[in-house]
Amino acid sequence: METHAAKLRTGKANLRQPTQSRSRESTEALLEIGRRLIEQRGIDDCSMSEVAAAAGSSVGSLYFRFGNKERFVNEVMRRQVDAIREDISRHLADLELKATSPHEVIEAATRWFVVEFGKNQGLLRALVRRALDDPQQWQPFQKAGREFIDGALRILQRFPEVQNDDEWQRRVRVAMQMILGTLYNAVINRPGPLELTDAAGTSQELSQAAIRYLRWD
Repeated sequence: METHAAKLRTGKANLRQPTQSRSRESTEALLEIGRRLIEQRGIDDCSMSEVAAAAGSSVGSLYFRFGNKERFVNEVMRRQVDAIREDISRHLADLELKATSPHEVIEAATRWFVVEFGKNQGLLRALVRRALDDPQQWQPFQKAGREFIDGALRILQRFPEVQNDDEWQRRVRVAMQMILGTLYNAVINRPGPLELTDAAGTSQELSQAAIRYLRWD
């Protein structure tokens, strides 16, 4: 038979679980609001008081959870990297199943980068500025991009037509670097000939340029 003390412990545990769940949900809500405000305004113009007000929370509660603005921004960025890496895994798994040619892999990879840059251009713009003072700020995003390119290379190597070029892997990396460099430029310099709001048109132009460089046309 369960003792009275055991029942009390069980009751406290049952109470703690919903409380912890609500706390996690509240933290996630604050981070999502922070991400949206940074996307819209940049880091400097996103204040902790605005985040708290948008979340219907108090500034004191926000500082209690994150300590200071720097830690809050870092957590927003970490959360975004985690979301991107999860999306990379899903996208590569889908591409592995569906791609029928090297062209499709390059086109799909380019489209993914264009869409991600378009969704997060304000956040990436803010991050580029931070990285000028602290290059380590950019490393998690850089690593995620490399993971995606490495995954695309693993898919490409199953197509015999790419093997005609002994340097094909290096050339694909160069092509992806050219695409990423163009997208970074589009994030920072607006307006330009390529617009991140035109995902279809921009990804088509960039993928065609990459395929010509790779001599796969």
